[in-house]
Amino acid sequence: MRWPLWLYAGLLSAAALVACTSDGNNSSVLDERDSKWKLVFQDEFSGHGRPDPDKWISQEYNRKSNKDGPDGWWLRDNVRLTGHGHLEILATKIENRNPEQDDDPYDYASGMVSTEGKFEPTFGRYEARMKLPQDPGWWVAFWLFSDRVHHEDGSGEDGTEIDIMEGFGWTDVVNHALHWDGYGKAHQSAHHKQFRPGIRSGWHVYALEWSETEYVWFIDGQEVWRSDAGGVSKTPVWIKFSGEISTHKSTAHKWWSEMPDPKRMPDRFLVDWVRVYERVEIPRTK
Repeated sequence: MRWPLWLYAGLLSAAALVACTSDGNNSSVLDERDSKWKLVFQDEFSGHGRPDPDKWISQEYNRKSNKDGPDGWWLRDNVRLTGHGHLEILATKIENRNPEQDDDPYDYASGMVSTEGKFEPTFGRYEARMKLPQDPGWWVAFWLFSDRVHHEDGSGEDGTEIDIMEGFGWTDVVNHALHWDGYGKAHQSAHHKQFRPGIRSGWHVYALEWSETEYVWFIDGQEVWRSDAGGVSKTPVWIKFSGEISTHKSTAHKWWSEMPDPKRMPDRFLVDWVRVYERVEIPRTK
């Protein structure tokens, strides 16, 4: 299942306004000589093996369980440094990890890293240079999260999930979103989708500026959305990079992904670097 034709047509009509080059920007689009910003966190992902344990953690669990089909796991082994200056998150077919609970012939796995407990800022500018996957059976994200998003009080000021970008293997659409008041009946959200031809074919820089009054999103230096929906969060967050695989009918065959196909795997989501800046107040001169 795809989007309604009227929505897809609208996205296509806007494509000329947001068309991307295949390579994007190779470096930060922020002028680091700009005295308004101070670099406070970065990772160039050099080396082999696991990401720097002083900066990142990985979780391992059944992320997208499904009693009617293969599960979608987060595994630490699916997150690694390539040795060529990139963080790699893989989508793979794996053996059934719950044979005592179901008789699925196999499961799927992706992975995640976050700065939880290592680096948890509030406000600032967040940038990452990334290359999106090609397999239509999964989706990826660069996002900011706090457990306080589960507070249900009608406001996002005490905790908001901030999706700097979500990218999809089946389409050149990029999604930006805010979620607050938990994920149950009280859940609220705002989002902005855009069709950017060629976005999956090269490297691009995705960024967010988060101030006390609003959020502003950028792709390759171009502002694409701004919002203060829910009230701007004042809560510390951790940075996350992740991949998601689900075989639920409520997810697959909708705009999140197509049904995973093991013949297309492995696939990869690459992150070249990530940088975080805090705003520096410049004293006014008399």
